[in-house]
Amino acid sequence: MMKKKLNQLGSVGWIIGASAVILFIASSLRHALFQSTALDLAAFDQWVYLVSQGLPPISSFFSFHVLGDHAAFILYGIALLYKIYPDVHWLFALQAISLAMGALPIYAMSLQIGLYVPYARVFALSYLLYPALFNINFFTDFRPEAIAVPALLWAMWAGMSGRIWQLIVAVILALICKDSLSLTVIALGVWLWLIPRRFLYGIGCIVVGIVWYLVTVSYLVPLLREGQAGGVVFYKSLGGSPSQIIWTILTNPGLILAKFFVPDTLFYYLLLILPVIIGLHWRETLTILPALPMLLLNVISDYGAQRDLIHHYSLPIFPFIIVWLVRSVRLYQQQKKRRWLQPRILVAWAVIIFVTLAKYEFFVTRYLSSIPNLSSLYTAVHLVKTQGSVLTTSKIAPHLSQRQIIQITSPNLEILPTINNTFDYVLLDLLNQNQNNKLEFSSDLVPQLQNNLAYKLEYEHDNVYLFKKR
Repeated sequence: MMKKKLNQLGSVGWIIGASAVILFIASSLRHALFQSTALDLAAFDQWVYLVSQGLPPISSFFSFHVLGDHAAFILYGIALLYKIYPDVHWLFALQAISLAMGALPIYAMSLQIGLYVPYARVFALSYLLYPALFNINFFTDFRPEAIAVPALLWAMWAGMSGRIWQLIVAVILALICKDSLSLTVIALGVWLWLIPRRFLYGIGCIVVGIVWYLVTVSYLVPLLREGQAGGVVFYKSLGGSPSQIIWTILTNPGLILAKFFVPDTLFYYLLLILPVIIGLHWRETLTILPALPMLLLNVISDYGAQRDLIHHYSLPIFPFIIVWLVRSVRLYQQQKKRRWLQPRILVAWAVIIFVTLAKYEFFVTRYLSSIPNLSSLYTAVHLVKTQGSVLTTSKIAPHLSQRQIIQITSPNLEILPTINNTFDYVLLDLLNQNQNNKLEFSSDLVPQLQNNLAYKLEYEHDNVYLFKKR
């Protein structure tokens, strides 16, 4: 019996391992093509590097402490890997492994509620084929909350199984990835209380989530950001602080409800459930209760990118939609309905939606723009031989972010007076600066630097210019 279980688990392990490799290759390839960006990859790489070197972890992009970015204590743990060897690929690997590992608690939950092994494998595969998982992995470069995805699913499984210590560890791991996940933990506590009837576990999650929210969102993050709470810039129409936003939600429900039914929000709902829609049962809708806080924040946000399957904002949402599918199929089996809902049908649907919604075509339609001068970009990057300060573009920054001072160019800044006093290197790419109609620096910046006696032209080829302070 034990050997049989190990063989079954091994088959799922191969799927998870293959998925992790694919996700890692995708994000690494995007980076190698100079398509990763300063915000957020270079920022996280710089923070983790500074922590690993015992330097003040103050971002030169944001000018605040690493914990000011959503109290992501997990970055201190990641810094231990940078002590072995500082390389941005650690971030890609951690994210790929974390996202792929989410399939394991999905598999365990499927068996826990009485589904057969073939169904458990299918649900693990459905999770891995969910388009948002693939898209978010490479498009957002790296986000600490990706590590929270398997932790949240693990916490749900542990709570249902009565494994209190595993629940505690999983909840702690999720909380140290991002401050706002305290809301997800609170909602998970409500779900544990109401559905599996795990009263004490539910109360524990609610209390811990509230305390963590008050400590991080209300105190620590504003303290480290000169009084500014993280993320409120996306909710300016509702208020300038979390308390103001909450007050607006409570006192002006009409304004909030109107946001729930506009076309782009309705389309967002469709995108979320489409990968699993053929197996969902309305009586299991409460399964997504832990996802509701983040879903609410995405819906009421002024920032449209929070309502798609490309950016990281759906990370704390889609895993619970997969759990909704798992519990729905179990209910259909109990009711002896939808007998046609066989594993092969579920897999076929997951593949069809993945092919339709996954953005793998970006590697052809978007990410080849740097090919004409890719060799020159690498040559210029390698010529930055010191830990001196750097001014460069957003897409070059992640290749040079392991230093204390690095900033990205802007067309709206009068930058030359600052260059003379701050930057040891200026690295510019004229060929790709107009991509997506977004000018990254003034068109006369290169001529001005060429005429600036404080700098000499260290390298120039294929519209790539590297200037070095004399």
